[in-house]
Amino acid sequence: ATDSEIYIVGGGPSSVDVFDTDSSLTWKNETHLLDIPEERRYAAAVVLKNKYLVVIGGAYKVWDATASCLIFDFSSNRWSLTPASMDMINSRRQHTAAVLDGKIVVACGRDDDYNTLGSVECIDVDALLEYAPLHYP
Repeated sequence: ATDSEIYIVGGGPSSVDVFDTDSSLTWKNETHLLDIPEERRYAAAVVLKNKYLVVIGGAYKVWDATASCLIFDFSSNRWSLTPASMDMINSRRQHTAAVLDGKIVVACGRDDDYNTLGSVECIDVDALLEYAPLHYP
């Protein structure tokens, strides 16, 4: 990951698109990102420490919202799924997320019944990254 890349997650069943905003302004074909372990649509995503792509919530299977996160480690090119103990309180899709003061702030979205959520949740970055894929040199 670099400071010039934008990651777009969830446009299709296993979709992760990368747009490089450096001088070339081009879409990149990052095929290793397509090995995402679960289908996600309407998810939010953030990059942490220029090393991890975290996919938060979204819809999977038959459009069911999820509360779980997926973590991609750019150095090992591997995905991991966080355990249920790290799930958000609410399953959500069509939400937004940002990183602020060591937390991933997740806001709004819709639940399984397509009700609008007006709540905000915070995920501790350090606690979440304990479940990042292990990298063996």
